[in-house]
Amino acid sequence: MPGRQEDLNEASETVSADGSEQYDVIVVGAGAAGIGVGIAIAHVGIENFLIVDRETVGSSFSSWPDETRFITPSFPSNSIGMLDLNSIAIGISPAFSMKVEHPTGKEYAEHLQDISDFFELPIREKTDVRNIEKNDGLFHLETQEGTLLAKNVIWAAGEYQYPLLDGFVGSELCRHTSTVPSYGGLDGEDFLIVGGYESGIDAAVHLSNRDKKVRLFDLNAPWLEETSDPSVALSTFSFERMNNPKFEEHTKLFANTPVESVSVEDGVYVLKTQDGQTFSSTNQPLLAGGFSGSHKFVSHLFDERDDGFPELNESDESTIVPGMFLCGPSVRHDGHIFCFIFKYRQRFAIVAQAIASSLDIPTDEFVEAYRSWGMYLDDLSCCGQECLTC
Repeated sequence: MPGRQEDLNEASETVSADGSEQYDVIVVGAGAAGIGVGIAIAHVGIENFLIVDRETVGSSFSSWPDETRFITPSFPSNSIGMLDLNSIAIGISPAFSMKVEHPTGKEYAEHLQDISDFFELPIREKTDVRNIEKNDGLFHLETQEGTLLAKNVIWAAGEYQYPLLDGFVGSELCRHTSTVPSYGGLDGEDFLIVGGYESGIDAAVHLSNRDKKVRLFDLNAPWLEETSDPSVALSTFSFERMNNPKFEEHTKLFANTPVESVSVEDGVYVLKTQDGQTFSSTNQPLLAGGFSGSHKFVSHLFDERDDGFPELNESDESTIVPGMFLCGPSVRHDGHIFCFIFKYRQRFAIVAQAIASSLDIPTDEFVEAYRSWGMYLDDLSCCGQECLTC
């Protein structure tokens, strides 16, 4: 069943009376979620679809600091029927094609472009979707070049493009780690880092490897948690990198130490903690406090859960606007969070099947193939809380 899509036609859009392009499906976002669900859409037999992105394929990965790598390892295990943890398509292994276990963001962006070409996906880059409304049974996507129409929309614009900068007084004076091109390019000898989860530890590792002094503050202590829940504890990859003499010599970790404020006094950054400690540095503090998800831009098309994430039905579809779907790390079901690639990819086929069924396209063979690869998770009760939560 799914393999190279040599028989796929290019998107055969129809044109409405006013000249607007009309599709069965438009996917917004060309990152891991958008490309992955786009491949599933193609595999299920939908031809009239389009993927749009305001930048380019994998652009959010391309913007990672040069030194930052995936914390989930890639393995070419497809030969035994198991998917590479960083794969977004059945039968595809980033490790096999890239020969890298922990790819950089730029390497993974190239991988996404390669498989987009391989599957001949219809992608329109540099297309900024400014607004989405549903009128008369069709979604109207307003872009800088005009209006696109669709029967169904999949929001897959991702989580990691909008840094959170308002966690404490003066947090705007800090530099978010996502805006650092390379830690090797940062001048200075001592750094204050706010946030001790993966991004913060990653920054501390790279700076300490360059013999920089690092003081890192976290309101919790992810490095001390004894749990396999990756939303709370650090990855094995991070622990491994912390376990080296340079990290131990140059980095001091402040557990359970919330930051109260950051200010600038005579060119010196002053960080104050809620327990009354004061620290200073001539270098701009680094903020590793997470991101605000892109789902906020389409909040009017979804009901909202108590935690602020979109309310979804069993097909990851809006409960108030039929035909509006969500893919990627913002997907939530009860207490289950699908934040990593190897988790949210299991829902691509759920969405593709729902849309194909609405278009009277048979899905039995498609579902069987995706289920056999562990890419079709429709029974959330089969796993415990910890195995799904991240």
